[in-house]
Amino acid sequence: MALRRITPGLTDKTLVTKKQKFYKDVDLAFLPKRGTVDSDGVRRGDVYKKVDVAAVIQSVSTILLTNKNEKPFVPEFGADLRSFLFENIEFYSESVINDIVRSAIKKFEPRLRVDDVIFTDLGADKQVPKGATSLTYWDANTEERYTIMITVVGRILNTNEFVSIDVNMNRLR
Repeated sequence: MALRRITPGLTDKTLVTKKQKFYKDVDLAFLPKRGTVDSDGVRRGDVYKKVDVAAVIQSVSTILLTNKNEKPFVPEFGADLRSFLFENIEFYSESVINDIVRSAIKKFEPRLRVDDVIFTDLGADKQVPKGATSLTYWDANTEERYTIMITVVGRILNTNEFVSIDVNMNRLR
């Protein structure tokens, strides 16, 4: 026989509450906040934090700009996009790099759902069409350009807010 404890004033219904989750990261600029002045006359303070949308934007930029084996103890972290800057870009299609960007963000940034990845050749001031076999445009009158802007469009899961994150990839001669 099962016993059921009844507490006066409480019901046996399950109450569901919505818990708001805030995203916080350290600002990678490491600029100090204005703190209080200690007895020795030195102003001490904490570093600034990035919260919610700014934290996710900073995280996605860090993922896309980090090479594999660059982060200690996490050798698979990053998208390794800089390796493409020193290869012959004609051999890498838009869809291959699009898949690399999407998988890196899905693996290392669960706070963002990626809707689209757009590549723009800044030298030609043109968007790279979907399915293109090369990410750069050039013609006989101009030199080849080495700057691609990657725009990640997505939704932050906590707030359902749409964001557009721009990351420039440059190769210097």
